[in-house]
Amino acid sequence: MTKKMREDLDSCLSVVENSEIIPGVIIEALVIAEDHRSNFHPGVDPIAIGRMFLARIKKNQPRGGASTIEQQFARVVTGRYERTMFRKFREQMLAIMISRRASKASIASAYLAIAFYGTEFVGISGLRAHFGEDLKNVSFQQALQVVVYLKYPRPRIPTEEWNNKISRRTGVILSRLESGCYHSLNPKLASWHDL
Repeated sequence: MTKKMREDLDSCLSVVENSEIIPGVIIEALVIAEDHRSNFHPGVDPIAIGRMFLARIKKNQPRGGASTIEQQFARVVTGRYERTMFRKFREQMLAIMISRRASKASIASAYLAIAFYGTEFVGISGLRAHFGEDLKNVSFQQALQVVVYLKYPRPRIPTEEWNNKISRRTGVILSRLESGCYHSLNPKLASWHDL
């Protein structure tokens, strides 16, 4: 392992160890929205990678991301966003190493605590400004809508188009959850129609 890779791994693990704990309902929303096979991979999702390659071969297929929560976390901590195969491979290696040293829940919690949700909405301070100091009162539907901001960051002045994107994405995830495509840890989650 290179010195820089070791430094990045140590930085990631330090963030995991020193982050405030995010309530489980927000973590569950993240897993369902961003990495629903999280419990079945070691930090890199080979099924998502295969799906991405097939979509690129079939040029008219919609592109989907293949990054896991661990990879997204590593990207945010290291600040490496360049669009190269080397960066992606390095991110995958870091994700696997992080997963071997920390629990999935603690990595997801640390990611949520530092993630960019939109303009003036970053990390745990952004979550508290949005929901109030006690994040334990956040409902699953509220958590899911905010987790969708990771894909579509909130602009300074939200537009109707942006609001529609958030509603569509949230609705798709909840309908997949209801149909059994995604498996929730909480069987009492309300219908997306309750939003």
